[in-house]
Order: sequence, then C-alpha cells, then structure tokens
Amino acid sequence: MDAAAAHAILFENLDYDPGKFYSNAENLPVGVGSIFSAVRLPLYDTETALYYTSAETGYILSHECDIDPANDRPFSEFVLICPILPLEEWIPTYLEDHNEADLKSLLAHIGKRNVSRVFYLPPLPPSLQFGGLMYLNQITHAHVSALTSESTKRIASVTEYGLQKLDHMIQNHLLRPKAVRLALGQW
Repeated sequence: MDAAAAHAILFENLDYDPGKFYSNAENLPVGVGSIFSAVRLPLYDTETALYYTSAETGYILSHECDIDPANDRPFSEFVLICPILPLEEWIPTYLEDHNEADLKSLLAHIGKRNVSRVFYLPPLPPSLQFGGLMYLNQITHAHVSALTSESTKRIASVTEYGLQKLDHMIQNHLLRPKAVRLALGQW
C-alpha cells in the first residue's frame, strides 16, 4: 500500500474536519501548537541501545511562556516536542512486520481516534504531503536553542479547533484511568 491509499483510508474515517486544522504561525509566539521542521531531536536506536539526534518535524507541547527567551527563570531551557512521522515513511516500516489487512484496520482506527497513543495530522505540504502520525509515547525534549537553529523552520500552527482535538487525544492518552485499581492509601 502506498501513502496515497493510506491517506484515503484515514480520510474516510476521520472524525474531525482537516480543513479547519492549520493556520499560519507567522504572528504567533513559539509554543504549544507550533509545528517545526528539521528540529534536532533525540531518538533511540534499538540495535545499539543508544540515543542519537535526528532532524525531524515536530509538534511543540510546551506553553509559550515556558520557553520564551525573554522569560528568564529556572526550568525554561527545554521544550517538550512530539516527533511527527510522515505517513509515507512510516508505512514501509509497518509493513515489514504486518500485512496490508492489518494496516487498513489500524489506519481506520487511527482515523477514528480509537488508538489513544497515535494522532493523525492531516497533510501539510510540503513537509507532510500525506499527513503524519504523532506517536504520543515518543514525546521527547530539546533545548530551546534547537528551535532557532538555521536549519529549523516553523512551518505552521494548529488552529484553536486543531488544538482542541490534539489536547483531547493527549489528555485521553496520558490521563486515562489505570487498567488496574490502585490501593486506597495503604502502605
């Protein structure tokens, strides 16, 4: 299956309006909802059991006041970022260990937002020609200076509508009830 076919399956199943998702980020402060290309992010290599850095597209999760250089205070030197996996790059990797029927099923569930750990971002040409996947278990960090590197570029921001959809997914994924009940204050 190619990225265009995968994109069509996702769009058939989306439960949000992709046309309302992005806006120009030019006049907005850098912070939550901003999307950057070529941000240096740490990624884990399972073969070497080491981290390396790679220039990736990423979604900023940190609030703008927490990363504003003019706001000089402790704990403001790092920014939370969720890497965005371009759909066309992820599909071949998935198909190495799964079949097309599994892929079709997973894409439909991702589009309907039934998979709490993955959010599908609609296309954002040219960086995300067929859209991308935010794998919420891969939230990472970078130094704020990574956002001002010569190669890094802010390419868009989500709209208030897009932010609501993403915030709902993040809240659902990170704050959903545990599968097993915990003790009620017993030590």
